[in-house]
Amino acid sequence: MAKAKRPVRKKEKLSKEENLYRSAASLMEAVDCISRFERVVYSLNDAANKFDKLDGYKDSARLGEKCRRDAEEAARKGAQEAYITAVDKLGRAKDKSSFADAAEDFKRAKKFGYNPEECNNNIQICKNGIKRAETKAMLKRQGIVLCVIIILAVVFVNTPFYPLVKGIYYQSRGEYKAAIGLYKKSGGVLVGNGNMKECYYYIAEKYNKEGSYVKALANYKKAKNKFDAVEKAFVIEKKLIAEALPGDIAIYGSGEWVVLSKTKRQALLFAKKDLPKKKFDKDGKSVWYGSSLCNWLNTEFIKEFSPEERSIIAGQGMINEKDREIISILDKVQYEKYKDIIKGTNKSYWLKDSGSSDGNVCYVKEDASISEAPSDEDNISVRSSLWVVFG
Repeated sequence: MAKAKRPVRKKEKLSKEENLYRSAASLMEAVDCISRFERVVYSLNDAANKFDKLDGYKDSARLGEKCRRDAEEAARKGAQEAYITAVDKLGRAKDKSSFADAAEDFKRAKKFGYNPEECNNNIQICKNGIKRAETKAMLKRQGIVLCVIIILAVVFVNTPFYPLVKGIYYQSRGEYKAAIGLYKKSGGVLVGNGNMKECYYYIAEKYNKEGSYVKALANYKKAKNKFDAVEKAFVIEKKLIAEALPGDIAIYGSGEWVVLSKTKRQALLFAKKDLPKKKFDKDGKSVWYGSSLCNWLNTEFIKEFSPEERSIIAGQGMINEKDREIISILDKVQYEKYKDIIKGTNKSYWLKDSGSSDGNVCYVKEDASISEAPSDEDNISVRSSLWVVFG
């Protein structure tokens, strides 16, 4: 005997008011799982605002008022507890991080109006404590460095360790350029390379504060992944591109680019220098999308850019059904439009367009004229292009 089919339960259809009511109630109930009082306050106020929109639906008015009372009580108790915790932390603080931790709790209490004057006084005490801790640590480092220099200067004066230790000494005095020169002489022994990046970072910071953004960017690039150098370099890159005019040179990623065109939000960049010579397509095909060069630019060459830099490169097409074309090369129309801006390199380079013969692809010759060559020709260079969204 065939089993009787179970009746299918229809999905409950809720009204707009009921949906909003349940959403507000869920927010109200969820606060029991939240540890930080600030989030409790925000969640309860959000729930109250939702109940207000229901205009008397069910018991929304009562629940909205309850949410506000509970939010006020959570803010009062939370700020008081944060203040008490901060006082305790301040009493036990000895180093920079513990003073900073206490200051953060005083700020939390102050934000919700608990003893604001006392909070301000204690925050200043924390700042003074941080300064004392930093000064003490700096003096300690300088003392250690000086001792190490004296010892190693005698023993290792003719080894790579001597310029390394001397570089550490100069770095501790803030003489970063001198320190870099010494680290280079040491050949990167032990911590030399990491310290050199740190020196480049502080040089970049100085230039950045002075408004010398090109110099700052160059040094942030040399600092590589030290501290927040990548993020700060990215900010300056966008700023300089936004200010550039067609024909100007912009630094982006690991290279220099000619600005070919600008809109209010985007700029078309064209590589100033050639990439290594590559075949347009190793299988002899003449279609750009899916070619080995297109794939290489968008899988390997794209790694030259940081995640932040990649995030604002605009897609120019689809390589296949799922992968976008981010890095490209010029086509004939673009080349003819911008050839007066493009600076020659006395090297030929590929264009996107298929040639008139099967398997041929267009390229720019050394004399700036356009010709054709088989797509598996391996003696033609690559000059990449990309659109950057800076605004």
